[in-house]
Amino acid sequence: MRVLLYIFLFLSAFQSAIAQNFNVNNERTFEYLYLNHLDTAVDFHAAIKPYNKKEVDRIIPYDTTISQLQLSTSKGFVNKLFNQHLIEKKGDFYFNINPIINAISTLEKADNYSENLLETSAGVQLQAALGEKWSAEFAFLYDYSTYPSYIDAMIQTKHISPGYGYTKNDAAIFSQGNLTFTPNDVFTIQAGYGKHFIGDGYRSLLLSDFANSYPYLKATANIWKIKYMALYSNHQDIRFTDGIYNNYMQKFATTHYLSMNVTKWLNLGFFESIVFQSQEKEFYRGYDLSYLNPIIFLRSTEYALGSSDNALMGGSIKMRILKKYIFYGQLLFDEFLLEELKAGNGWWANKYGVQAGLKFIEPLNIKRLRLQLEYNEVRPFTYSYFYRSTNVSTLQNYAHFNAPLAHPLGANFKEITASAFYAKKRWIFELHSTLAKVGLDTNGYSLGQDVYQPYNNREDDYGYYTLNGLKTNIINNTVKISYVLNPKSNMILQAGVTNRTFTNNYTDLSSNMFFIGLKTAITNRYNDF
Repeated sequence: MRVLLYIFLFLSAFQSAIAQNFNVNNERTFEYLYLNHLDTAVDFHAAIKPYNKKEVDRIIPYDTTISQLQLSTSKGFVNKLFNQHLIEKKGDFYFNINPIINAISTLEKADNYSENLLETSAGVQLQAALGEKWSAEFAFLYDYSTYPSYIDAMIQTKHISPGYGYTKNDAAIFSQGNLTFTPNDVFTIQAGYGKHFIGDGYRSLLLSDFANSYPYLKATANIWKIKYMALYSNHQDIRFTDGIYNNYMQKFATTHYLSMNVTKWLNLGFFESIVFQSQEKEFYRGYDLSYLNPIIFLRSTEYALGSSDNALMGGSIKMRILKKYIFYGQLLFDEFLLEELKAGNGWWANKYGVQAGLKFIEPLNIKRLRLQLEYNEVRPFTYSYFYRSTNVSTLQNYAHFNAPLAHPLGANFKEITASAFYAKKRWIFELHSTLAKVGLDTNGYSLGQDVYQPYNNREDDYGYYTLNGLKTNIINNTVKISYVLNPKSNMILQAGVTNRTFTNNYTDLSSNMFFIGLKTAITNRYNDF
C-alpha cells in the first residue's frame, strides 16, 4: 500500500494545479439533509460513498444546502459559534480548521442496575484546497468514554469500540484523512485513511463503514451513465497484538464497483473484492501487483495466480418508481453452487447474502420527510475463511480491526430495519428500529456467525441453514432529536432514548439508554447490533 501512495504522489507531481473537491459528510444525521435530492436524481450514482463535493454540486449545490441553515446573527462570536468555521482562509489556497468535541451523557437503566455513562472526545478537523484540482482533509480525535454494558463487553473481548481504533482502559483514537487530485470532470484519484460504503441502504452487504478506518488508494471515473471505482486497501488483524502496531497482521483488498444508470429509473451495480494476506508461510508477499488491474472481474486474475485468495462478487439494483418511491437491493456471493442449492441439504459453502429495501421520499408531499424499510439476510459462513496450521499470518476473512467489513452482525442472521427522518430548519427528528434474529456459534464449533471463526472449524458439510445455532433476538428502538448547532463544523446538540433487548434460551436482557449532549458528527458509529 505504501508503494501505491508513492506512485500516486509521483505521478501527480507532474500535473499543474489550476473548486474545492472535499468529501461530503456522510454521517447519517447530516446526510439526511441532502440525501433526498441525490436519491431522486436521474444521473447521480448514490451507492458509492463518501460523495465528493463536485459531483454533489451537479445535483444540488452543497454550500447552498448548508447556507440555508444559516442563522441571522450579528457578526462576532455568536456568528462564529453558529454559522462559521473556527478558522477559515479563502482564495486560491483555501483552508479551514474546526474543533472536534463530543460530550454525551447517558443513563443506562435495566431491571437490576442503573449506571451513568459519559462519552468524551476532543480533536481537530481541517480541510485545505489548492485551486480546483487539489484538496486535502484530516480529522483526529482522542476518545475517553464509558459505554453501555453490551458495548463494554465487546470492548473487553475485541478491544474495539464501534467505528474507532484499538480501545483499552476506556481510551481510543480515531482518525481519517485524504489527499485528492481531480484532473478533470471524469477522473478522481484519492489516497487516504478512512472508510467507504457501497449501497443505497442503511446497511451494506458489500462494503460498509462499520469498522475502523484503513489506508487506501481509490480511483473513480464518471463517464456518460457509468461511474466506476477501483479501491486498493490495507486491512489489519489485531487479535493477540495488545494494540502494538508492529504486531498487527496485514492483509490487502482490491475492490471494484461499477454503477450504471441503465434508464432514468433503473440503476444496476456490479461488485467484486479480493482479499489476500501479506504473508504466505515464510514468504512475505506484500501487495500482489497483479491485483492492481483496474478492470472488473478479478476472479480470472486469481485463477491465473493459482492462489486461494478470498473472492467475493455481487450486484445491486435501484429502481425509482414515480420519482419518490425507491426500491433497492443487493446480492452478495462468497461461494455458491446452484446444484447444491437445489438439493436443499444446507451445504455449508452456499455462502451468500440478500438485501431488499424501500424508500419513501417526501410522502404526502411533506418536505424533508423520509421513510425507509429494509430487510437483510446472510447465510452462515459468508465472509469467513479457513485456517491453515502453516499460516503465520491472518485469516483472509472479509473483516478489519476485529470488525466485519460488511454487516455488523457478521453472518447467519435475518434483520429488518425501519426508520423515519424529518428535518425542519436546524431541527432533525429520527425514529429508528432494528429487529434481528441471529444464530450464534456454540459448543466450540463454528456455525457460521462469527466471521473470525475459520469455516473449517465446523462439524459437518451439510445441515447448515440460516439461524442454526443459539437462536437470539436483538431489538433496538431509538428516538432521537438533534439541533444543528453549526453546520460548517458539523456540530450538533442531541438527545434521545434507545431501548435494547437481547434474548435467547440462556439470556434475557433489556435496557433503556437516555442520552443528551454535544456531538461533532464526522463519522458513523453503529450501536444497533
